[in-house]
Amino acid sequence: MPSIVIVGAQWGDEGKGKIVDALAARADVVVRFQGGDNAGHTVYSGDKKYVFHILPSGILRSGVLCVIGGGVVLNLKNLGEELQTIRIPETDWRRRLRISGEVHLILPCHIAMDQASETLRGKGKIGTTLRGIGPAYADRAARTGVRLADTLDESWFRTQLRSCLDAKRGCLPEAQARDVCDADRVADEILALAKPYAGLIADAGQLLADARRKRKNILFEGAQGTMLDVGAGTYPYVTSSHTVAGGVCVGAGVGPHDIDRIIGVVKAYTTRVGEGPFPSELHDATGEMLRKIGGEYGATTGRPRRCGWLDLVQLRRAVRLNSLDEIVVTKLDVLDALDRIGICTAYRVGGRRVTEWPVNPVDVQQAEPEWEYLPGWQCATDGVTTFAKLPKAARRYIRTIEKRLEVPVTMISAGKDRAQLIIRKPAFGKK
Repeated sequence: MPSIVIVGAQWGDEGKGKIVDALAARADVVVRFQGGDNAGHTVYSGDKKYVFHILPSGILRSGVLCVIGGGVVLNLKNLGEELQTIRIPETDWRRRLRISGEVHLILPCHIAMDQASETLRGKGKIGTTLRGIGPAYADRAARTGVRLADTLDESWFRTQLRSCLDAKRGCLPEAQARDVCDADRVADEILALAKPYAGLIADAGQLLADARRKRKNILFEGAQGTMLDVGAGTYPYVTSSHTVAGGVCVGAGVGPHDIDRIIGVVKAYTTRVGEGPFPSELHDATGEMLRKIGGEYGATTGRPRRCGWLDLVQLRRAVRLNSLDEIVVTKLDVLDALDRIGICTAYRVGGRRVTEWPVNPVDVQQAEPEWEYLPGWQCATDGVTTFAKLPKAARRYIRTIEKRLEVPVTMISAGKDRAQLIIRKPAFGKK
């Protein structure tokens, strides 16, 4: 049985939640392997809308075991609120949810430091969600973080927490530090929040190894997108974790040979939230139209997304970085009304034509897109159930993506609902 990785191939917001939810119908285990509650995966089922910030999208599928891997940073208060929001019976999520003991906890001091850092940056701000994600990951790297497993022994936890908070007091205004770095108060708060999950803490790597030995279908779910990877993305305008497929190994506790297939999710156009370079961005009425039709507003923050045409230069990088075996194209229906559709095929940088992502960050900032236009189809695609029934121009658009990236498009999403999918190759085999 396969172990499949789902990653975003752009700047996030590609519609991974819907795809994970759809594939979870045939999965036994769904694993979230990185990120924090700065992510937002949206799933539509009938007239219901679900937004997940930290829970694996497979939580809606009864019988699916959902695992929050050690590469995640966790705000316990927000996890509790999310579990209440989706209204799954407690007996159900207790049976189907497991959390790695290696998860690092987001503390009040991390949120305070995130907000202070963005304020100090002024016009050079990163555009974070101000949820403490970056500072929590910084503590992990500095070896001053606090993990969920630490809460299993109160004495041990209080010692670890005090060490973490001692390192923060000089980094915040005195009055604020007294509040968020009060070791006794914070310890009492976190221990109370952690208590309901004590029985769910697990060795995620061992759990997944056992599942693989039992030939279970495993689905690894990434948050954000390739170009927000802390190492390979548009640094420093990135998230604080490894969003590429390689992040699965350290974020879920599995070895490289335990991954069988890697699927990249690509929106039929391109969007980005927050600051940073975006070569194919449209600063005109077409960009505004894509935002309006596509409902391009952040699932977590509500911020309007920047919109542009599909960028093949960026996607070539994503294909290579993730070793993509196949692609899922989402939100094809957003392009239905257009008479022509643009694709960025190359960049112009200082008079040079480049077809690969520039190494020099200044070149990225100055890159001008080179466009190619394909005819639109100007008819609805959201009710189409097979590739052959798509309009001819829509089929041409999909085949152009396949040809230029040399990766097959195995699934197409046209419409919001979980059932509105054109499946050209089943991920877990035939039913």
